[in-house]
Amino acid sequence: MSVRRRGFKEYTRLEDALEIIRSEVNEIGSEKISYQESNGRVLAENVKSKVSVPPFDRAAMDGFALKAEDVFGVDENNPKELKIIGSIETGVSKDIEVGKGEAVEISTGAPMPSGANAVVKVEDTIREDSRVNILSPVSPGENVSSKGEDVEEGQVVMEAGHKIGPAGVGMLANTKNLEVKVKKKPKVGIAATGDELKKPEEELKPGEVVEVNSYTLTAAVHETRGEPIRLEMVPDKKESLRKTLEKAPDFDMLIFSGGTSVGKKDLVPEIISNLGELLFHGIAIRPGGPSAFGMYENVPVFSLAGFPAAALIAFEMIVKPALDIIQGKEDYSERPSVEAILDRGINSKLGRIDIVRTKLIKKEESYTAHPVRVTGSSILRTITEADGFVLVPEESEGFSKGEQVKVELFNRSIQISKQEV
Repeated sequence: MSVRRRGFKEYTRLEDALEIIRSEVNEIGSEKISYQESNGRVLAENVKSKVSVPPFDRAAMDGFALKAEDVFGVDENNPKELKIIGSIETGVSKDIEVGKGEAVEISTGAPMPSGANAVVKVEDTIREDSRVNILSPVSPGENVSSKGEDVEEGQVVMEAGHKIGPAGVGMLANTKNLEVKVKKKPKVGIAATGDELKKPEEELKPGEVVEVNSYTLTAAVHETRGEPIRLEMVPDKKESLRKTLEKAPDFDMLIFSGGTSVGKKDLVPEIISNLGELLFHGIAIRPGGPSAFGMYENVPVFSLAGFPAAALIAFEMIVKPALDIIQGKEDYSERPSVEAILDRGINSKLGRIDIVRTKLIKKEESYTAHPVRVTGSSILRTITEADGFVLVPEESEGFSKGEQVKVELFNRSIQISKQEV
């Protein structure tokens, strides 16, 4: 499968590449963690509530708890006077029983007293010392949150494969799931290759460049709920690359950046092929086309381009889905997206998917998509300027200005520019 010094005769379609990855990558084990540490983690099993929420019938309004039957048909011209037999504040439970013609002053969230089945809002009453006039009728259950109204004990509140968010953390706390079983964070080794690379704090000599991919890929793995481990930079030498590949069993995944194209020093796919199994090299996408994937000692190994933008795009298209699969997240191919109108055309070539970095501009309730760049695999700035990307299908030659397109977002929490266009 070597393509060095000869070029790619054919590329693997992205859909086929993902199918190969899906067939090789397996879920890893699970672990129990505190609900307080669960944000962003993926559930390994269904979560059932251990309690009813709310755990008791409680007032949904400030007012007076009473028997609804006592105030049927009342109004401002025909109020009903009830005797106040006590009061209940939030967080306090009192042994009070409401009888016919009686009421209890109650705060929002306080437990309902025995015998009462409704709450009249305080603004629909007039109090006079130990008695209260009710000016509006209520039905049984009105202004009352019943026990288990939100969640019943034993109810499944989140299913296996669900990614826990802030609301999910609250649900775990509310349902007394103080420990939760989640997929382990995959350990991902990240190795940047290249004789020309220098650390960001080092001075550059002519021909040298700053090594940035291990930092951007580390951040990307973090964002995908993995545990990245940056390895030492690897020179373009077979022995050094071999030693790095042999570290793959220490991780759940290994990522190389650089050394994956068709040049004299692009040795990584060859090393994977010689020592393990190279399953594809070259994908019909731009940027990121030279990417490769294989297995070594049952560990998935990715080889991404050395150009920063291409490496990040390839991570988004093939590595991120693999990390989702490892963690049992079934909807790995789904990304947040918005519909937008192109403010200029996009040209593409048949037979490959172009991944066009795109900036979104919001005007009132609609979006305009501004393509930042189609080419330029090395230009990281194009991704920092973009909110997401437009995929041009392999059977299309592009999109016209004014056409509606789907922009897939890099991040769910992006702040889209608001300006006139």
